[in-house]
Amino acid sequence: MNKSTIQLIKQGEGLAIEFKKTIDSPYKIAKTITSFANTSGGVLLIGVDDAGLISGIYSELEELQKLEKAAGQLIEEPVLLHLNTEIIDNKKILRVEIIESAGKPHYAINEKNERIIYIRVKDKSVPIPKLLIAGEGDFDTEKLLATRHVKSLITYLKSTDSVTARAFARIINISEKRAERMLNELAARQILLKLSKVKPETYSLKWAK
Repeated sequence: MNKSTIQLIKQGEGLAIEFKKTIDSPYKIAKTITSFANTSGGVLLIGVDDAGLISGIYSELEELQKLEKAAGQLIEEPVLLHLNTEIIDNKKILRVEIIESAGKPHYAINEKNERIIYIRVKDKSVPIPKLLIAGEGDFDTEKLLATRHVKSLITYLKSTDSVTARAFARIINISEKRAERMLNELAARQILLKLSKVKPETYSLKWAK
């Protein structure tokens, strides 16, 4: 991300930005890191509170040790972090950049030693629906995933980064309006990610197998 840290703080938390006053635990930060790597990448600013106020970090070494444990031991496969220390308003903050991973999905290991895939939804890191990992989930979503049209879409998205309603309509020979409704429903069920900054609206997979 080319924006300066000050610009990111002014922009506020969102799909690709998260603030942390401090890292509570390596387990919690592993969840955030995997959600960025599994979605579209992002920047983690440590030493900035939820309101965007710069509080600074007390010990850079402690924060780095927690990040090292999270990235090296609590994420499968490990995720590469790009770290920079910056001084803003005489306070030290840590900027951690995570790129969208070509090797996703990555699993975060929690305190119970469970392996969970997290993705980014708005400004939150959320666990991916279980049905995408183990065939579990509500009946309507399972039914949707089993349809020929959705299977064709998922096959297409595994070889291509994204799709528009027009392209999807052409692939499965339906109207563009119907294709748009289907894509929006899949996004609402957290199967697709809507890339809102792109026009026309574009969708990508939030997961991969």
